[in-house]
Amino acid sequence: RYFAGCIRAQEGGISELDHNTVAYHFHEPLGVVGQIIPWNFPILMAAWKIAPALAAGNCIVLKPAEQTPASILLVVELIQDLLPA
Repeated sequence: RYFAGCIRAQEGGISELDHNTVAYHFHEPLGVVGQIIPWNFPILMAAWKIAPALAAGNCIVLKPAEQTPASILLVVELIQDLLPA
């Protein structure tokens, strides 16, 4: 819920630095976000990292810990309908 509200509220802004200079601030996706998920609480940590990156319009490359790769597969199965093809 937090990330959905945060992204909806994002908008650019204009500020005047002096009489001849105006600064425009805008938010745009960074591109590809690399995320490394630790072995402890892998589903929770994945959700904390996936949600803001996707909400901001970024692509994700996710590397789970070698001890818990199946947990990330479970997360992806749960959210696969939300992800674009």
